[in-house]
Amino acid sequence: MTDLTRMHEALVAADAAGDTDAAQAIAGAIRGARARSQVEVEAPYNPTDGMPRWQRAAAGYGKFIADRGRGIGQLVGAVDQGDVDEARRRDAPLMATGSGKLGNFAGALVNTAPAMFIPGVSTYAGATALGGAIGASEPVASGESRLANTVLGAAGGAGGKFVGDRILGLASRPRPQIASTPAGAAVSASPGVASASAGVSGTAAVGARGGGYTFGSVGDDVGNLTASQARIAATGTRLGMRMTPGQATGSRALQQFEAKLESQPMTSGPFNAIRDTNQGVLNRSTAAGLGERANVVDDEVLQRFMGRADDVYAQVRASGPRPINPDRFLRRISDIEAEFEGLLPGDAGVSANPLVRRLTDYAAKGEASAEQLSNLASKLGKAAHNQMTSNAGDRETGRALYQVKEVVDDLLGEGLDRNLARRFTDMRGQYRNFMLLTGRGGIVNPSSGNVNGTALAAALQKADRRGYLLGGNDSDMYQAARFAQAFKPIVGDSGTATRSPLGGPIELAASLPFNIAARAYASSPAVSAAVMGSRAAGAAGRGLAAFGTLPYYAPFALPGYGGLLGAAGGRE
Repeated sequence: MTDLTRMHEALVAADAAGDTDAAQAIAGAIRGARARSQVEVEAPYNPTDGMPRWQRAAAGYGKFIADRGRGIGQLVGAVDQGDVDEARRRDAPLMATGSGKLGNFAGALVNTAPAMFIPGVSTYAGATALGGAIGASEPVASGESRLANTVLGAAGGAGGKFVGDRILGLASRPRPQIASTPAGAAVSASPGVASASAGVSGTAAVGARGGGYTFGSVGDDVGNLTASQARIAATGTRLGMRMTPGQATGSRALQQFEAKLESQPMTSGPFNAIRDTNQGVLNRSTAAGLGERANVVDDEVLQRFMGRADDVYAQVRASGPRPINPDRFLRRISDIEAEFEGLLPGDAGVSANPLVRRLTDYAAKGEASAEQLSNLASKLGKAAHNQMTSNAGDRETGRALYQVKEVVDDLLGEGLDRNLARRFTDMRGQYRNFMLLTGRGGIVNPSSGNVNGTALAAALQKADRRGYLLGGNDSDMYQAARFAQAFKPIVGDSGTATRSPLGGPIELAASLPFNIAARAYASSPAVSAAVMGSRAAGAAGRGLAAFGTLPYYAPFALPGYGGLLGAAGGRE
């Protein structure tokens, strides 16, 4: 008889005897027992409880071997989906422990090491294929994707190849090559420079670097991101911008490799997708600078902005007269005069400008109508913009006129109701952006709606030195322009190689594996792996240099290890 049964019998007896206090006490005990029983039922059984760490590590090691057979069996239809799901559920407690994960990864390293010495695996194509194969052999539980495992494994393989090249380049020390060569023939190698070389009668083998129609291999690397580029990259990524592994690490060697991939029709697709994504972010950020929500900045968006601007300014112009405090006005104009003293052409003061003299006349009267101030602000803005952007203009004059325009805009903003005051404040910055975008050709294409990031950056750099060059403006439009200037597309669309048609169905079929490999290489996991590898490669390379020839094997080993990490990421 169970404890619950006995308590139920005692409860019935207490009720029959009319003992209410005893019945309530027994009922409370029954509820507590049921709650404890429910907890025990819901608590999952953990087979690793009490297991020493070395046993967990050993079990994790064996799990990798078992998973290879299970994954391959699932691929060929020899293992049921239910078996895979049950194994995943059964192994979950083990893989939740650090020692279990460590043992599982150790099993991966040891048991895949032979595959890393297959001829060709040290190239990007071979590394991507190896990583993809490792990812594809992962058992796939319900709700998971074998394609995701394969793609992430391939991306990890490409990232591992990159890290291996970095370690090899940093750890290898230049050694003089003395060999028996025919008279007049010389063999030399310069550290840090990728060169094509050929073995000559008894010389030590040297690495060949690709050329011709093949993809080749990446040579010794040079170049890294500056601190400013790293900040711009982080900000652009938050906006939704994408980078290639070469751009994310500053690796010139990788960017040369990517230039070749981007120039080939069979591998250009992923890079075109990155360019389109970045163009979309730039367009949206620029539209946001106008207060518009749009994916392009075409003629319709510009017209919509002008309609909204006209509406705001019309309401402001109709808002009545503005009193002007002469003393406060003179203080502000005097401050502007002092700031630009001796900097304006002909040593003239800003008050000599006809538009500024008109404002001074309004101040002398003590008031001006909103329409008078609005018209004056518009003309000051246009005059300042022309001075800042035209070849015949003067930057300091433009800056001074902009500051006077701020005085007029402040007068216009006084006395407005809260809603109109907020809209007018927003419009002041938006209208300046509009003038910058439309003041010169080549920034906005009104038919496609695309913004030229390089032209936008040049215009901002010229018109707003404090905001753009000195970092005073961190709006999305400015940040997107900084990204576009810092990370330009590697290859422009020349209209030839980037749009060349494939020769026929055979060439099309042959291009598919290259396209898949390029997609894996340019994927976000590959970029993340490249960045992490770039950060770690310096210290790792210096450490491995003490082990003689060990760095030589890094390019062979790390593609496979990267594939394992990518496959693990896909499983998670």
